[in-house]
Amino acid sequence: MQIRLGVLASRGGQAAARATDVVVTAPSGTVLATIAEGLVAAAAGAPDGAERSERPERDRDRDRGHETVPVYVGERRLDPHRQIVGLPPLVDGAEVSLYAPSPAAHAEASGGARARLHVVAGPDAGGVHLLHGGRVTLGRSAEADVPLDDPDVSRLHCAVTVTDSGQLTVTDLESTNGTALDGSDVPSGRTVPLRAGATVRLGESAARVQTSDGDAVPLGTVPDGDGRLRLAQPAVPGADDGPGEPAPAPSPVAGPEPPGTLSAPPPSRAPGGGTAARRGPDPTPGPPGMSVADGHRTKPEGGTEVADRDAAPSGPSRPSAPSGRGLTGWARKWATWRAEAAPSLDARGGAAARRAPGPPEGGPAARDVTRPDLATVLLTALGPGPLLWERGPQHPHALTVRIGIAHRSHGPGEPVTVDLRTAGSLGMAGPRTRLAALARALLAQLTALHGPGALETVLIAADRARAETDRTRDWAWLGWLPHVRPAHGQDCRLLVAYDGDQAAARTSELVRRLDETASVSPAAYRGPRTVLVVDGDPGPAPVRDAVARLAAEGAAAGIHVLCLAETPSATPASPLDDTVRAAGEASPPFRSCGTFALLSGAVATAVRIVRPGRRHADGTVATMDGVSAAWAERFARALAPLREADGSPAGSGGTDLPRVPAALPRTCRLLDELGLARATPAALLSRWAASAAQPTRLPLTLGAGPRGPVAAALTTTHPHLLLTGPAGSGKTELLRAVAASLAADTPADRLALLLVDGDADRATAGGGLSGCADLPPAGDHLVAGDPVRMREFAQSLSAELKRRAELVADGRSSDGPPADATRVVSPRRPLGTAATARPAAPPLPRLVVLVDDFDTLVDPALGNPGRPSAGSVVRALEAVARDGARLGVHLIAASGRPDAVADTATARGAAFEVRLTGRDGDDPVPGRGSLRLPDGTSLPFQGGRVSGRIPRTATLRPTVVPLDWARAGDPPTRRTVRELGNGPTDLALLASAMTRAARPAAPSPSSV
Repeated sequence: MQIRLGVLASRGGQAAARATDVVVTAPSGTVLATIAEGLVAAAAGAPDGAERSERPERDRDRDRGHETVPVYVGERRLDPHRQIVGLPPLVDGAEVSLYAPSPAAHAEASGGARARLHVVAGPDAGGVHLLHGGRVTLGRSAEADVPLDDPDVSRLHCAVTVTDSGQLTVTDLESTNGTALDGSDVPSGRTVPLRAGATVRLGESAARVQTSDGDAVPLGTVPDGDGRLRLAQPAVPGADDGPGEPAPAPSPVAGPEPPGTLSAPPPSRAPGGGTAARRGPDPTPGPPGMSVADGHRTKPEGGTEVADRDAAPSGPSRPSAPSGRGLTGWARKWATWRAEAAPSLDARGGAAARRAPGPPEGGPAARDVTRPDLATVLLTALGPGPLLWERGPQHPHALTVRIGIAHRSHGPGEPVTVDLRTAGSLGMAGPRTRLAALARALLAQLTALHGPGALETVLIAADRARAETDRTRDWAWLGWLPHVRPAHGQDCRLLVAYDGDQAAARTSELVRRLDETASVSPAAYRGPRTVLVVDGDPGPAPVRDAVARLAAEGAAAGIHVLCLAETPSATPASPLDDTVRAAGEASPPFRSCGTFALLSGAVATAVRIVRPGRRHADGTVATMDGVSAAWAERFARALAPLREADGSPAGSGGTDLPRVPAALPRTCRLLDELGLARATPAALLSRWAASAAQPTRLPLTLGAGPRGPVAAALTTTHPHLLLTGPAGSGKTELLRAVAASLAADTPADRLALLLVDGDADRATAGGGLSGCADLPPAGDHLVAGDPVRMREFAQSLSAELKRRAELVADGRSSDGPPADATRVVSPRRPLGTAATARPAAPPLPRLVVLVDDFDTLVDPALGNPGRPSAGSVVRALEAVARDGARLGVHLIAASGRPDAVADTATARGAAFEVRLTGRDGDDPVPGRGSLRLPDGTSLPFQGGRVSGRIPRTATLRPTVVPLDWARAGDPPTRRTVRELGNGPTDLALLASAMTRAARPAAPSPSSV
């Protein structure tokens, strides 16, 4: 398990200005006390390992007692000996405070808000502020209760008041540019009533007051125990959000929509873990009745709560009771508004299923759903809300982002959007501060509305004109998002690049994908998408050329480039043409973008959207929407632990995303690929229960491939597998892994295994399949050295085929779970007795015959003691290859000499063929090979090991190390696994767990 945390050292109630990001690596089930000292060392800047090695023994003993450092999440103190790392609230992205709660957490701990104020537009948008009563001031000054980074806003611009009776008013505080309420000016110094849902315009910003009441059922999340929270409902639609619904208009700049309000329903606290804590400057005091919770700062007075996601998880079948108040509580209540109104989910569980009846398209509430403002985006992440990851590749508004609000002479206009599917790529140019705020806003929209299965995000910030520390500080927030995790085989920790080597790796992965889809027209592409963010000059000439090609042609492969170029703002003294030229010099790929977004004006808050080669006067002008760095980090941390629901479409939309090959590991543990690192009876029972849904398939996992586990499934159509490879290539070990995989996915009452070792010398020397005999499904194990036993085995197998043929002829099925399992038994036990003693109970179990050294049976050497009876065994196996499919009998054979078995029915009837080379270039790597599928394609893989002695979980010491964002784009460090010479093998551990899982439960005392 590996999770990332933010650590605040808060001695004496004074929190650090910025948390230290750390990576915690620990076995599942580790308690907080085990890593508490490592958190202290990381916050103090000391390496965890060095600090541990030098501390005295008495300090080590303290960890086993109760004198561990106090650890808080929000205001909640965690029990160090009961809190499990990886379970809420200690999940990926959480922020913990040492010694005492942080002042911000104390400010967020109270509730009772009567309304909330959303900053819905402007260069500092996205804030959500809870109103508890009294007067709340808005302005540019740090003294304002709601500070806004908007140059057109006065220091103290206006005030919103909530009276004791719940009435709302707004007062203009003699501002320079005035205050407008729903388009009507508020007289200077006057107080006017403010209705819920009304929009207050101040400078280039807009705020909306929302009220809500009642409760609703939140969207559920389920912790996986490893620091992640999986959505309990499918959240990413894989098909259109309605049959026959057309895509947006061909212009990349969508038309404006009428302004309106979001009628937010009553919220409640959602289940799951994570943290809503934000990082930013230290809070400062303010007037009672107000607390700011927008990512900038939080003031202690006023009783606002920003609750953490630490409630017990629940799924859709068992909603959790509403709990908690504050910003996150509001978020969760609003998040479930549409989920409560929707009568049911359709079979796909997509966005259409979650949409509640509401106003027609284009109405006020619909505007916020299809073009959500940034406050709504934040609430969607904190909720999690029903808009979260609702847009699949074929959603009508997929990849459509809101840039800002259109300029109108009579007042604020409607939202202006850009469709990246039509624009292809978007080049943005302007001063660094405003440019970064706009880019954060666009990426937040994309990652909140599109799931990681439908959209991956790649960052290249390798411009050497800026210091590496500045680049990592600007973009570290992006690293928390699940969208930057390599899910398609990329050889890196995160899909980011901060130096030339990382940039070359990221571009080569995308260019390879572009080449693989060269034959696919842009209109025909229906797969998941990639957004490539390029900040400044991407690097050397080859990288520049590659990025320019991706900007010009990438849309055909679902790759869209956001290119950021730092330039002066376009003004009469520096016109737009000069801005475009300067942008091309700062970032050469900018010239290849299909649409430009150019910041202009004296304070760079206006953005003009134009197409290259067209008159700039023809472009659309809007006031930009931007968010602060603290807002973006809070948003990203909220999404960090979330994962899409099991079984939800990965956004394929009918076209698979071309996968990027990655280096294969030199060793592979089969239990890790099976998800059974902790091989427990409970885990096996869960797998067996899942396999009951597909009784006609026998899944088997071979090992690790470039994009995850490589697996196949034996069916009546594709019943057999042939494994070939030279000596030392790992054939026998892979055959053991296949047996273990079959047993792990199918219970013993539905599966029988027959084990045949063709080479008696190797089997008696400690090799062969003898270790698999302890698996519960294993029946007879034949070592081909005794002619008498070999003939008995051949007769038994032939008799079993005949018996199954008779039962099938009588109408008995060979598919599905049987009431009783009939096996081929050892020749030492009469076959007829076993067969006749068992009552007939359809259907039959699956029978798999695993043969090692099949070539030795086909062509035995002179002097081989089994030579006289080898022919009878081969004939029985050939009968399985010819007729076994319809009888529920499968054959898996391994051969070291492919030419010796090429003319057999086994080789001709094998739907799957594994070819082991045992080499990686010139280096010997046992288990390295490829799997040929029935359609002729091949998958490289590294075979899984089951005979290795892996250290017990307790021997793996948890570690806490500072997170180096600059190196996140490097290939992951592969830890060398050291095996214990005296421990049990994985195969023995698995066999023991299977035996216990298959054992009937003991009767309760009441039933005796």
